[in-house]
Amino acid sequence: MLYKNVLNSLLSISPQQIPQSPQTQSSSTRLALVPSGGQSTSKKSPSPLFDLIAIAAPRCSSFFAEAAVLVLVLALLDRLMLKGRMEWSWVVSAFTISVALLGASILTEFSSRRWLQRQ
Repeated sequence: MLYKNVLNSLLSISPQQIPQSPQTQSSSTRLALVPSGGQSTSKKSPSPLFDLIAIAAPRCSSFFAEAAVLVLVLALLDRLMLKGRMEWSWVVSAFTISVALLGASILTEFSSRRWLQRQ
């Protein structure tokens, strides 16, 4: 799904980039959205990098969150099944890795939202 969105955004051409011939100018009427102030604002078309980050950032954030849960659960279960007992050092290291992955998830989500709002 991600590759389809990226390919579509890379291959898309904004309407301002298409040259209009005299025949198409007279036969087609274009509507433009005008803000309440009465002045038309021209926005820059987003770059493919912007689209890629907008698509990938939430998915990377959710990946980190899922990895945190999987590391915690699977590491503790594996150790319990392998040894038959829990060692505190193993539990602490699994929790530390899980918290680090959750922190990466939160940091990715927060930074991507701030970056996308600035653009």
